[in-house]
Amino acid sequence: MVNVVVERDDEGRVQMVTLNGDESAEGLAAAALVEAPILGLREYLHLDPAVTKDGHAVRFEVDRSDFFLDREIDAVVETMVLGLRALAREGRIAVHEVGESVRV
Repeated sequence: MVNVVVERDDEGRVQMVTLNGDESAEGLAAAALVEAPILGLREYLHLDPAVTKDGHAVRFEVDRSDFFLDREIDAVVETMVLGLRALAREGRIAVHEVGESVRV
């Protein structure tokens, strides 16, 4: 089974995401959803999230070094979380969230 852990800080903002995937359609879909915000943070917001990859496992830590980009960062990563939750509702993956959701 594909598992994703979303870790949040005390303000509810995503700090770290860990994916333990596989080669299934669900694993590839979850991997694409996790990879997309990494690209968005790097290419669009010019931030440098710490990323570790090992086979089908991906872990990234959100770079929150620019306080003025918090809302944009939240939009990028919360869109990923919504997509992962949609896959989880269909019973395709398990999403575990640690901490509170972001307050918009």
